[in-house]
Amino acid sequence: MKQENFVENIPGILLLSHGPFCQALLESAQMIGGEAVNVVALPLLENASIDEYGEKAMQTFKQMPEGSIVLFDLASGTPFNQMMMKSGGLCGMNLPVLLEAMTMREAMKGSELVALLEESAKAAVVNIKSFFEP
Repeated sequence: MKQENFVENIPGILLLSHGPFCQALLESAQMIGGEAVNVVALPLLENASIDEYGEKAMQTFKQMPEGSIVLFDLASGTPFNQMMMKSGGLCGMNLPVLLEAMTMREAMKGSELVALLEESAKAAVVNIKSFFEP
């Protein structure tokens, strides 16, 4: 496994998903917010070894600075199951949540950041009818 070079004192964000979703999400976030320091997208690809994926995810997370978090695509999926007892994180990642995490992670860390992101996730899902109704 390649050794990541993380910037000290900036909590990391590890993105775990089924397939390339996490990579595309990171690319979109960088298009909007610029370079994403200490953010790693680690997709679980078809036919990958579950044990090797879990080991790679854990090793990457251990290398990240203190206060780092994990964002998962889905609760109870393989990426979640590989890390759930070993890290702080949030399931149901989306673009607004990742942008909020990238923006706020120097002010908040770990479980405090996850709590903020949980509220951000709820606010990010909007019925478009609310834009047109008085």
